[in-house]
Amino acid sequence: MKELIERLVRRRPEVALDAALEAHHVAGFSERGYTSIDRITTDEELAWLREVYDWLFADRVQAVKGGYFDLARPYESEGEDALPQILFPESLVPELRRTAFWRNGRRIAAQLLEADSAALLGWGHMIRKPARIGAALPWHQDEAYWDPGFDYQAVGSWMPLDPVTPENGCLRFIPGSHRGAVRVHHHVGDDPTIHALVTDDVDPAPAVPVSLAAGGAIFHHCRTLHSSGPNTSDHVRRAYANEWQMPPVRRATPEPRPWVEAGKRAWESRRIR
Repeated sequence: MKELIERLVRRRPEVALDAALEAHHVAGFSERGYTSIDRITTDEELAWLREVYDWLFADRVQAVKGGYFDLARPYESEGEDALPQILFPESLVPELRRTAFWRNGRRIAAQLLEADSAALLGWGHMIRKPARIGAALPWHQDEAYWDPGFDYQAVGSWMPLDPVTPENGCLRFIPGSHRGAVRVHHHVGDDPTIHALVTDDVDPAPAVPVSLAAGGAIFHHCRTLHSSGPNTSDHVRRAYANEWQMPPVRRATPEPRPWVEAGKRAWESRRIR
């Protein structure tokens, strides 16, 4: 594995692209809780990222212990993955932190959070929707996954490695939902061994699907309600996301989020085996 990573590192292209937000992007994020740009990296870097991505998923590589799993099925399920995810790929391939996607994502997130980019904490995850069987991701807020003992200021940066449309499972957002509190969530099927969370009673009528070309990017607030449909197309849908956070601030009284504790117990039991 070490030799393969070294070969990948040597092939990483140097990219000078500096993506930027215009005023309407910033205003749209403030109003809707999300915005998108057409380009955050180059075709050359996309080709390299696809090579890294395809290797990680083909070999079910765990960049960190327990960091490969199917979001849509119980941990350790047998059979073909429907919505596999890899956490913290940059821990195994540090060159990911030198990409235009990482660099531009950090700078744009800092702009949206009105923060110093040097203060932001960043970590990545990759999600794969296989052709025809790629599962839907239900309505949720990212912050619902996190430790309820802290307050967060965070923005997700999501980039498709393939063109995304409603047919293959593009992201959908509820405009303005970031202004609300973190809603009550539960694990899909009320099974904490299924990692994905869902919040009920979401009216999908105002939902906006965001189709995007490969190499574009969507930025969304950590409380914006979003989901994605199944991949009904004949082609895989590959996506790479980074989360950007100001250092979380400890709350005097943790929020009551029993689904977080249930998920933590299921995760820890899985990792012990």
